[in-house]
Amino acid sequence: MLFQNYIAASLSVYRWHLSSYAETKTTLLYSSTLVEVCYFCEHIIDKFLLFCDAQTALVLQVPVQIFSSVVYMHSRDSNSKLSTNQYRVVQRELSSKDESSLKNNLKGYSGDGYYIDLNIGTPVQKMKILIDTGSSNFAVAATQDPNVSQYFHQDKSSTFESLNTQVYVPYTEGEWTGDLGTDIVSLTHSPNISARVNIACITKSKNFFIPEAEWQGILGLGYKGLARPSSSITPFWDSVLESHPDLEDIFSMSLCGSAFVHTSGELLRQGSLIFGGIVPSLSRTPLLYAPITRELYYEVVLTDIAVANKPLGLHCKEYNFDKTMVDSGTTNIRLPTKVFNELVAVIHKDVEADGNVLSVTSSFYDGESILCFADLATLFVSFPVISFELMMSENSSFKLHLSPQHYLRPVDMIVEEIGSCVKFGFSPSNGGTVLGAVLMEAFYVVFDRKAKQIGFGQTACPLPDPRHPVLNVTITGPFYKNKNNSVCIYKKSSTDDQSFLVVSYVMIGLSVIVFVPLVLLFAFWIRGRMKDMENEDMSETQNVLAD
Repeated sequence: MLFQNYIAASLSVYRWHLSSYAETKTTLLYSSTLVEVCYFCEHIIDKFLLFCDAQTALVLQVPVQIFSSVVYMHSRDSNSKLSTNQYRVVQRELSSKDESSLKNNLKGYSGDGYYIDLNIGTPVQKMKILIDTGSSNFAVAATQDPNVSQYFHQDKSSTFESLNTQVYVPYTEGEWTGDLGTDIVSLTHSPNISARVNIACITKSKNFFIPEAEWQGILGLGYKGLARPSSSITPFWDSVLESHPDLEDIFSMSLCGSAFVHTSGELLRQGSLIFGGIVPSLSRTPLLYAPITRELYYEVVLTDIAVANKPLGLHCKEYNFDKTMVDSGTTNIRLPTKVFNELVAVIHKDVEADGNVLSVTSSFYDGESILCFADLATLFVSFPVISFELMMSENSSFKLHLSPQHYLRPVDMIVEEIGSCVKFGFSPSNGGTVLGAVLMEAFYVVFDRKAKQIGFGQTACPLPDPRHPVLNVTITGPFYKNKNNSVCIYKKSSTDDQSFLVVSYVMIGLSVIVFVPLVLLFAFWIRGRMKDMENEDMSETQNVLAD
């Protein structure tokens, strides 16, 4: 009762509803409005959610399953002197019909990317657009291309307005050039969202559109700082939020496309993108959150990587060199070269020690070959579970466990008399760690931009091979350690900057040393040449006078 009185007294401005749960002999208060419930601590223990209040020293224990219609979001209280967290509870009153309309609005799989249907222009031109959390430009094919089935006709849209600006966007793989404009864009699925947004009309591309993939454009959902040609170009989601201030600055996705029964080789090819909120039924577990460390890419911090529960043993800063980002537009899990090589060595050693008759060559790990088996269960039991530990706060973390069912990417093909085939879902990177679609397919991922955090829950998607489950639980934590996780964040040191300046000055000095003599030699040559010409002129003049 003390807890109820405290909450009611502190937040009496809200309309509260009272609900009793006989299972716990406790009473839970909740609001139809977003509220701050607890500022000082929270834990999830044995499927119970514990709300703690430091002032009253009271703990309220509630079974997690009663939150079937509730969304909980976890964020760090940056103003607190303690390493603390807070829970915010949102009452969601989605009918089964509304929830159904929000789900399964994506198509695709990790190899080709996931796309959503968007209505563009007036009259509407319906196009399939790739979703990408690793960029911030919204762009569509605007001319014929052999790898797209249709393109956007801006001249046929009465609401299209040109900005008379050209934009060039390169990616890790592929690039495009286009002309910027604005137009009305709306979602074909619920909720009914439309807004005037910046749109780039792609007129030229290289290795961007994927043969046989069905999408004709890209929807960058990253922060403004990534927008091209400058951060003044407002990204799609920011424009939607400006037009719909009632929406929360949060979106979430569940990618289920690579789930398949290998006897038929048919991929599920679907997923869900939820704008403005969370659908709890898309996660089998409570969500655990990692803080966004920089609002450019969706950057988080890895504190460890383990193979079959054995840490790789590298310094945690190596995992975040020079960043770690969550990116739906990248297929594989990309790791810094040093980390990738160590991971492959440990995985290969584990596979060889398994005892199964399985021959895996280096070309498979390099992504140059595939493995095909009549029964993929042979692979699933031979390869180890890979665990990624993410920073939750300075002294807490949680783990994402990735089974071989997810990181052995299905190849959309059946080889006669051999069976189904897979590719290795990891690759080396020179641009930091990228937690791509291969990892995201194992989890329900929440991009909570308002609270500056990314949440993960165990996916409700079917397993790639449901007949041979490897893991029952793919996310565990939180774990508390007497360790400062912030040491894992990669930061360019001032020494590096000074070294760069020193090198720059040295190069400038060398250039001066080499360039100045050349200029002088050229000047002497010009001077000599001019004297020769003067002598020739005088000689000719004397000859004329003599004549």
